Amino acid sequence: MRSRWMMMIGVAVCTVLFLTSVAMAQFLLCVSEPGLKGEKTVKACNTEGAKFAFIGKDGIARILSKEEMELTFIFNPKLGQLPAYGLEYGGQAKIPPLPAIGDQ
Repeated sequence: MRSRWMMMIGVAVCTVLFLTSVAMAQFLLCVSEPGLKGEKTVKACNTEGAKFAFIGKDGIARILSKEEMELTFIFNPKLGQLPAYGLEYGGQAKIPPLPAIGDQ
């Protein structure tokens, strides 16, 4: 009986931690191709003229222009190498944290 309660508490804690990490994530989604599922990179889609939206931790979306995306690639080149996802597969489009300036 006691192990059952410990198991339930462990599952509850893991669930809360998982939901918190998903809620705090930032996403970069391709608005032009909603069905995109990582077949192309973010940089390739941007070169083709696709529009992207940045979804912040607060859930507010912001459309980025092609020039804003190219400037972003200068500061975070790894972002251009990420697989691009459309709105239908947005949960898979998490942005990794920006590395420290000296680590690039």
